[in-house]
Amino acid sequence: MSLLDDALQASGGLDRWRRMRRFTLHMSISGPLCSARCATARLKELAVNGNTQVQALEITGFAQAHLRALYRPGWVALEGQDARCLIERRGVPAEFHQALQSTSWDELHLAHYCGCLVWNHIVTPFILADPDFQTMEVRSSLARGDGLRALRIVTPARVVTHASTQTLYFDREGFLRRRDYRAPHDDHTQVAQVYSGHQRFSGILVPTLCRLLSIGAKGVPIAKPSLVDFEIFDARFE
Repeated sequence: MSLLDDALQASGGLDRWRRMRRFTLHMSISGPLCSARCATARLKELAVNGNTQVQALEITGFAQAHLRALYRPGWVALEGQDARCLIERRGVPAEFHQALQSTSWDELHLAHYCGCLVWNHIVTPFILADPDFQTMEVRSSLARGDGLRALRIVTPARVVTHASTQTLYFDREGFLRRRDYRAPHDDHTQVAQVYSGHQRFSGILVPTLCRLLSIGAKGVPIAKPSLVDFEIFDARFE
């Protein structure tokens, strides 16, 4: 089988995934990238509800316990109590991406960054089976690959990611272990999302721990400080 076939099977199977429509996460997000750029970035106790087929998230507990962030590729908003919209922003994805290069983010910038990050985390590798994704197994360029196999992907314009071209690394079991791309917050920085703590929820394999690290010499991630850390405590698919 191809690398993508191995990854899909290891993650629970494409047929199972396509029966799912919604997911719910209990998670936290932390790290200096968020806190340094957005002074109100307090994301320790989050309840996330998302759509598996459409790029859409609701993040409850965003910055404050009573706030909810709503994420779509071309729209983000903050809601208060009684679902009252407090602030919103619309724009094409390229405008949101460009805004992330600012050294100062407001809560809507942070919501767009986190929403994009979490949704792509959950739908990978299943979304790679869509016919408009370009995927190709390539030779690993890692100095210490530990048997990891590499998959180069090019994302279609309809799906918003932090970088349209990425390299994903899978272990011998087909588990996703790493994702490399150019950072949206700095064109000169290459980052690696390093995954661990894989668990199954409703039969779907989810890496429950993710660290975003800057990449140093020979493709080796710089362990400290991490840019972003997030942990998924529980997940449900239905």
